[in-house]
Amino acid sequence: MQPLTCVPQLMSQESFRLADPVQPEVPTSVRTPRRALSASSLNAYATCERKWYFRYVCNVVDDPGSSAASYGTAFHEALEAFHKVYMRPNPAEETAMRRDLAAQLDRVFADPDAKFSHAVERELQRRRAIRTAERYIDWLLAEARLHPFTVVGCEAHAPLAIDGYDFTGYIDRIDRDDTTGDVTIYDYKTGSIAESAKEYLTDVRAGTEFQLPFYYYARSQSGEKVVRLSLIPLKDSLTPVRPVAIEITPLVEKDLDKARTRMGKLAATLIEGSQDVYRVATDPDACTYCAYTLSCRNRPVPADEKFGR
Repeated sequence: MQPLTCVPQLMSQESFRLADPVQPEVPTSVRTPRRALSASSLNAYATCERKWYFRYVCNVVDDPGSSAASYGTAFHEALEAFHKVYMRPNPAEETAMRRDLAAQLDRVFADPDAKFSHAVERELQRRRAIRTAERYIDWLLAEARLHPFTVVGCEAHAPLAIDGYDFTGYIDRIDRDDTTGDVTIYDYKTGSIAESAKEYLTDVRAGTEFQLPFYYYARSQSGEKVVRLSLIPLKDSLTPVRPVAIEITPLVEKDLDKARTRMGKLAATLIEGSQDVYRVATDPDACTYCAYTLSCRNRPVPADEKFGR
């Protein structure tokens, strides 16, 4: 039996032809799907249009999450459960409050869905949260002694319509003063935040921060008298909790009005308008924790890397 052999068959020039050249795709503008916007999405757009494009138009899969993000999610969940029980913080219940908040933190950090890289990191973050919770209780009881209040909302849904565009979000905590009925809105922050009300309002005036203005109008539209907006820092377990409190004055309300107008204009741009180009941030710091840096060839170069490139 003869062995099989493969003899290459040479193709003649007449047996094939080159395909027609592919014409470049005609550039088209991008329109955002009409859906409810959030203050955080507008913050992202104001920081870096390209990041907003990747996240909200392309629906690019984000990174699986960091230890810092998992810490924040767990702390928020524990505080929500805690304040559903302790709606009127009472100094007479201090021991129970400290015990129960620690128990809530133990529960959420034990959840296997909490994304930590390994068991040691999970335990370190749990201990950090429990130490920070002690500072939180210190501040909470001091507030209750000065001005008794009732927690009337935790993770409260906050819908808002501006110029015909829908916005949505969730407020971490809403308090009502037991004497005056005035409302304070709180936003928990487990990452870096403005160090003062002045610094925060500077960002509001610059059109790069919309979170608290959005919450203010979402609650005010129902007739509530919101007198204070406050950020509660829960990042540092070594220092006392000192909220960044913004008292609502006529001047502050003008800043909030401008932010509201800006939100309406951005909504019109993103939903009704169209863009051919989504610009990248000019500040390299905006890229530090961005999940899309490897996909962004136009990102700004940090000053200490410019010479090397």
